[in-house]
Amino acid sequence: MKTLAFLLTSFLLSVSFCMAQVDTVYTHTSKIPCVVKEITPEFVKYSFPGEELINTVYKNAVQKIVFKSGREEIFAPSAHSKKVANLHAFENVTITLEKNEVNGFLKLGEASSIAQGNTMFSALNQVEDRAQKRLKIFAAMMGGNLVYITQNEATKASSWGSNNVRYSKPTESFLTGMVYSTDVLDINKFKARIGGKTEFSAVESANFTGTTTSIRVYPSKRILKLRSIKEENGLLTIEGSLEGASKHKAFRVASFDEEFFHIFYEDKGTAYNIKMKI
Repeated sequence: MKTLAFLLTSFLLSVSFCMAQVDTVYTHTSKIPCVVKEITPEFVKYSFPGEELINTVYKNAVQKIVFKSGREEIFAPSAHSKKVANLHAFENVTITLEKNEVNGFLKLGEASSIAQGNTMFSALNQVEDRAQKRLKIFAAMMGGNLVYITQNEATKASSWGSNNVRYSKPTESFLTGMVYSTDVLDINKFKARIGGKTEFSAVESANFTGTTTSIRVYPSKRILKLRSIKEENGLLTIEGSLEGASKHKAFRVASFDEEFFHIFYEDKGTAYNIKMKI
């Protein structure tokens, strides 16, 4: 037994010594023992110990680097992102036209919105503001806090006529964007939070069609029965059944805290966000 304990202690000390001889890059989802080669405005470049191949990770995804000397370099959160705890904080969603501002963050999916002026005289910027608001609401319901615009089409009001009949087309704005989250949900923390429970009761339901600028929120007692939880490409998904959504067998976890978690799904162009009591 003494020999076994000695060997185990020697192994742990050896591992600790080896780790101390390399740098460690901490991302939002992992810890990478490596040799940091270069830090550029967009990337952290590194090699694994004993290798020459250069790997890269976006700086947006890096929280800190602990160098083998013991020095730490902390990377500030993206200046372009804010915390969106739930769908009611949609105003904190950031919209960007710069692709490099979303590099390294978790992609949640695509969202689109369209807004029209109430009359021919509606200002284009007011219509665009409404389209952006709808995009922010949709992103918040998905659990996102950052939207990269991939398509932006706007038309000003116009009119024409013939044979004494006059036609008009109102001002219109159409936006499509990719929704991102700067935070990755931890499946182990979520499992620990809910314990061994497999049945949950909703306290609030919300839906949004993208053709209005307001979310429909109402009390709810829908029951969610959980069969399994899985994580794939950073997305946390519950497989199970939900009252009122019988054809859906999987629901993505948009966010969670000590008391509640929110699930998200879409059906026929409508986004749903259900608040479940833990």
